[in-house]
Amino acid sequence: MAVGEHMAGKKTDIAPLAAAGAGQGVVLWAAQAPLGDALHAALQEQYPVTWHRALPAAPPSVGVVLLLARPPAGVLCAALNEGLELSAALAAAQEEAAAVLALKRQNRRRILLLDAAAARAAPSALLVYCGLPASEAAQASLQKAAGAAPDAVLLALARARLQAEPGLNRLEGEFAASAAALLPDADPDAALEAFLSGQAGAEERALLQAQQRSMYEQLETLYREKLQLERQLEQARGRFGSLQVEAEVLKGRLQAKAEVLAAAGARIAGLEQAAGAQAENVTRLKTQMQQLRNSRSFRLMAPMRRARRALRGKR
Repeated sequence: MAVGEHMAGKKTDIAPLAAAGAGQGVVLWAAQAPLGDALHAALQEQYPVTWHRALPAAPPSVGVVLLLARPPAGVLCAALNEGLELSAALAAAQEEAAAVLALKRQNRRRILLLDAAAARAAPSALLVYCGLPASEAAQASLQKAAGAAPDAVLLALARARLQAEPGLNRLEGEFAASAAALLPDADPDAALEAFLSGQAGAEERALLQAQQRSMYEQLETLYREKLQLERQLEQARGRFGSLQVEAEVLKGRLQAKAEVLAAAGARIAGLEQAAGAQAENVTRLKTQMQQLRNSRSFRLMAPMRRARRALRGKR
């Protein structure tokens, strides 16, 4: 069976990648390097693949260019998560989308554009599109490389913001029209736009759009409050950690002082005990001296002691 072919009864279906000429070579580019690595590893088992880290300036003379790109809303979410200001994030989204779509326009048959989110949401469809076996291992590898999906609230806010930018809104629409339809149709914004475009009453359309803007404003407020609460929680955790460290230091100091006080108390108790013993000795000696002075022999010997002092020249 030829590369990229799948048998269904007596019918042979050729995968879009193979039908575009992948057998003559595939130039692969992915907006996310881990995803490009994972798809490159899967593709090179069946096709000659060149993995471009930078977006190619022009398609090769033969073969296929496979672009695994992000729509402007996805680029905007990623840029905001990286900490870029809104103006810089919008500029990044416009630059990436414009470059990808400009390359796609050079040869719409041999340059294939896929939404990188398909690796996460529909890995089986992506593998089938490329003519590869949709094994569980291959699907898991693509999903892991694609990473986590953007925050739903942030993605809704990004799409709402793109609607206010004519240039980016046009690029978002062109991207959706140019990318292969691998993702399931679950976009409420697209459904709402389709509904609005089919309405004859301008007043109902304006009302629905106003309701949509109000919803996005509420979502934006809630998202900002969520970020603020997360920052406050992080600050509180930091302060609690500092207090714990200070408490441990104070506990150590108090323990050291308690040990010093205990040693001093033991020393004082020893000195008091020694002083008591000395006081008892003094009292005993005084009693003995008084008993000696009151004795009959001490009184009888008094004249002799006075004579001895006189002989020594003492009074």
